[in-house]
Amino acid sequence: MSKINKKRPIYVLDTNVLLYNPRAVYAFPNADVVIPDIVLGELDKVKTSRADRELRYRSREISRILFELSENGKLTDGIQFGKNSILRVISFDPAKGAPEMFSSKNSDDRILSIVYQVKKENNGRPVTIVTNDLNMLLKAQTLEIKVEHPGEEFAYSGIKRAFFLMKAKKKTIWTAAAAIAVVALLIFFAQNPGFLGMRSQTIPNEGPPNLIKQFQAYQNDVNALNTQKDTYEAILKKNPKDIDALVGLADTYFDLANVKQDQKIYQKAIDNYKKALDINPNRPSARTDMAVAYYNLGMSDIAIRELNNVISKDPNFYQAYFNLGYIYQANNDPAKAKDYYSKVVEKSPPDSKFSLQAQAAIKQIDAQVNGHAKNR
Repeated sequence: MSKINKKRPIYVLDTNVLLYNPRAVYAFPNADVVIPDIVLGELDKVKTSRADRELRYRSREISRILFELSENGKLTDGIQFGKNSILRVISFDPAKGAPEMFSSKNSDDRILSIVYQVKKENNGRPVTIVTNDLNMLLKAQTLEIKVEHPGEEFAYSGIKRAFFLMKAKKKTIWTAAAAIAVVALLIFFAQNPGFLGMRSQTIPNEGPPNLIKQFQAYQNDVNALNTQKDTYEAILKKNPKDIDALVGLADTYFDLANVKQDQKIYQKAIDNYKKALDINPNRPSARTDMAVAYYNLGMSDIAIRELNNVISKDPNFYQAYFNLGYIYQANNDPAKAKDYYSKVVEKSPPDSKFSLQAQAAIKQIDAQVNGHAKNR
């Protein structure tokens, strides 16, 4: 690994940042931008996996950008691009050592080992890893490596759960089925006491296989989200104004509300979104998520107000248009719904799930309107 230009900051990009916005490489003028080769491997897996269609679209977009840049030289040597920036792909060099306790089998550890080597070779230069991952952040802090969380300028469409009625609705449908299955399982065991000895909090290992599997999935989701909640709360105990932790905690409560089918939890999500937006009101994804939480509490008027607030500040934030389309369609106002869905098609990537769902919704609205006209 050759040394990088000595007078400029170095930014190492994590996989999730490039999936968050494939053009994130252009966000660092007058700097060296490093992409670990492990990140490229992870992106390659996304392209051929059964991942969300939009994620596959973004991974292909990243490849296209890198192929175009590689026409100007070798990525491993460093290529000048953008506003006086240099892009380089770097591999881990076992001969240069790695932090103790880091595993070569863990992708986070391998990425941080590359960051460690870059920092070691460029003593005195500011080296920053840009990531959306909380575990990566915590590990980087133990190495005294600076971490940046992508701001809203990175927002491509947000692969966080932040999304909104389309994703939230899909998740709600699934979790509603899971919740029904859990109830059915508990009723089954109550009616068949031979399957259980003493009641306990452990997952039962006898009974209808499908119901047990769904109960396990439900319990795993709840446990993971509670652990995530505890992590954010620990961060906020030290710094109550950590905006990323506030949004993360709000997102966690949002997901818990979905999984547990407990509307009261949406209010906790709203409370934390509000705290984050009091610190920085210009976070469209957080305000959009808050609007969805309001909608799920039956407060459509407030949800519409907040979504219009998002659009007034960021006219290109198409997730807000999608949610407005959904709300107006649910409220039997097809004309307004179609207008907002059309905005989604206009402003979102053509192969994204937002665009495809919006097009499908427009066709559905047109079919309904034409059907009503024929019946007159």
